[in-house]
Amino acid sequence: MNNSNKYVRMFSNCIPVLGRDKSVIYDLQRKQMFNIPNDLYNFIQLFEEHTISEIFELCGKDNEQVVEEYFQFLTNKELTFLIDKDELELFPKLSMKWTSPAKISNAIIEISETTYPFLDKILKCLTALGCEYLYIKICIPKSYNVIKDIVGKLTTSSIFSVVFEAKFNKEERITDYEQLIVENKRIETIFLLSEEQLKTSSSKILITSPKKFVNKKEYFFKINISLFTESQKYNTYFNKKIFINKEGGIFNAPETEEVFGNITKITFKDLEAIIDSEQFQKYWRVNKDVINECKDCELRYMCVDNRLPKKSKEGSYFFTSKCEMRVLN
Repeated sequence: MNNSNKYVRMFSNCIPVLGRDKSVIYDLQRKQMFNIPNDLYNFIQLFEEHTISEIFELCGKDNEQVVEEYFQFLTNKELTFLIDKDELELFPKLSMKWTSPAKISNAIIEISETTYPFLDKILKCLTALGCEYLYIKICIPKSYNVIKDIVGKLTTSSIFSVVFEAKFNKEERITDYEQLIVENKRIETIFLLSEEQLKTSSSKILITSPKKFVNKKEYFFKINISLFTESQKYNTYFNKKIFINKEGGIFNAPETEEVFGNITKITFKDLEAIIDSEQFQKYWRVNKDVINECKDCELRYMCVDNRLPKKSKEGSYFFTSKCEMRVLN
């Protein structure tokens, strides 16, 4: 192989992650991943201190073909580049520091006869908390009118991405929903639940029966710099999340059991105090590296698993239900 005295470097946004049975290279810029054997992960670790010729020597003559194939794979996928020794300091690794000015970054709200009258208050509180992502489940009739009302109130809000889950009523028209999406860029997706066989021209409208509706597992996987860096220290599902149920109860998430008051009865200062409390943030820092089932999974830095972690007597964390995420990989 030419350039034998040069060093190989992974692009800073291409990060290999070791797993129990196999490994993955996360391409955070192109938002994709490459499955690799653990031997290739270990091979990549040699790049840190050795030139190409030294790597061939360390791997031995019997493995020359494998080394060539590994280098060729990384080159073809545009994951690596060559540099001279005096250039090493010019290419630092990607910072794993993650910060967010928001007290709450994402919220799940159930709109009911109880919570709908307090919609202005809820949205005002979420905006003040810095919330950017919102999932709203409509639990009352006339879903279209409610959704239209909500997006209208978000005009000056910091919330820029909204997902709706609503029952489709027979007197409504799919074309109205389609037009609503065209006019409101904040709408990420509308899940319409219906037993009818409906069709839509919008990729942002997903129609399914109420019985079959589940959050698709592929939504649990996201590859980007923000999620990757957040996952180093935080639980990417529970961190900075709030859930308000149809009775107005305040929870960290739908999966948690402890209720922290009622949105219809408290002030914004009360809500801030709740969110700042250690108990409300109980699961925020339970990242995948401290959960027994996840700590050696190669998908741990792209997975937004919503299972509730339990703490063992020894201080580690575990799940009581089986992981179904890995079957997708």
